[in-house]
Amino acid sequence: MKKLSVSILASTLAAAAVFAAQNDLLVSFSTKGPDTYADGSTVLDGECYALVWTPDKVASAAIAADGTAVNGAEIVLVAPVAKNGKCPNVVYRVDAKRVESEFANGSWSVYLLDTRKYSYAMDGSSVVTLAGLKNDGSVKLVNATSIVGDAALKAASGDNVSLSASVATSAAIGTELPADVPKPTVAGIEVKGGNVYVTIENAAPYLAYDLTTGDTPDAVTESVDRPCTGSDDGTVVLVAPAKEGGAFFKVGRDEGVRAH
Repeated sequence: MKKLSVSILASTLAAAAVFAAQNDLLVSFSTKGPDTYADGSTVLDGECYALVWTPDKVASAAIAADGTAVNGAEIVLVAPVAKNGKCPNVVYRVDAKRVESEFANGSWSVYLLDTRKYSYAMDGSSVVTLAGLKNDGSVKLVNATSIVGDAALKAASGDNVSLSASVATSAAIGTELPADVPKPTVAGIEVKGGNVYVTIENAAPYLAYDLTTGDTPDAVTESVDRPCTGSDDGTVVLVAPAKEGGAFFKVGRDEGVRAH
């Protein structure tokens, strides 16, 4: 009799699990490609696509440079899956209880993220890599974004929806700055080997910085176009070609990385 009771209990739990799984929300997404960054280059293999939920009261989701969603939106999944310039088919299961408790009044959308990180090699040449994800699965930094397929869908538990795009996507919308973004300061300038090295302190690790230069303080408008992403210790060294007679410099967030 005891064995029979255990068997009945196990069957009941299995049936409940199957019912819960059937009631989950399934969201699939992909892109046709070739997807690009704001500068027109094709997205790197391993670039990220984000599944985002946006509450009804917000027109569209916004993502900050530090990888957090703002205005009540929530990044539910970051998938570093880009391959050959596009997003392969991804199917994500959202637990029915979460759909009903957290995502009841809103819509779903997918965003292409620009998570490129900029640094310099020993010879001073630019190196571009992907920033990658944190241990909790969130993204480390986002330079720019774009909604995939220009669509947002409402969905309930038990639904099976697709957010796939039939056209290419370009991450061309610059991310917002977090409210607590630090203000960078110039800690030192050194000229060597035909280059000017400008050391910046208090730089954010989720922003790419660049220099603008000019012959006079009022004419500092020419972008050096050699971005470098801030390090975890808040220090970044920016490099610019030295000009005969000297030049004036100003540091700021790299606008070329953000968008055009």
